[in-house]
Amino acid sequence: MPKAFVMIDVHPGKEDAVEAIVRQVAGVQFVYQVTGEFDMIAFIEAEPYHAFARVVDTIRKTEGVRDTDTQLVLEKKPTA
Repeated sequence: MPKAFVMIDVHPGKEDAVEAIVRQVAGVQFVYQVTGEFDMIAFIEAEPYHAFARVVDTIRKTEGVRDTDTQLVLEKKPTA
């Protein structure tokens, strides 16, 4: 299942509103406001891929979001 951390840059003063909206998006497992280059981070997972892409697109288009940076999780499959 595709998984990713999405770093979200938000227009000043919109952090709480954006967090509340992103938290409600299907496929978002958690979202936290953080310090640093980005204002918040969300962890998402969804399957199939087009549903995963829709989650990322929904976050990117959320009012108050200035920019995002999506980092896909690389999972190693167990070897037999």
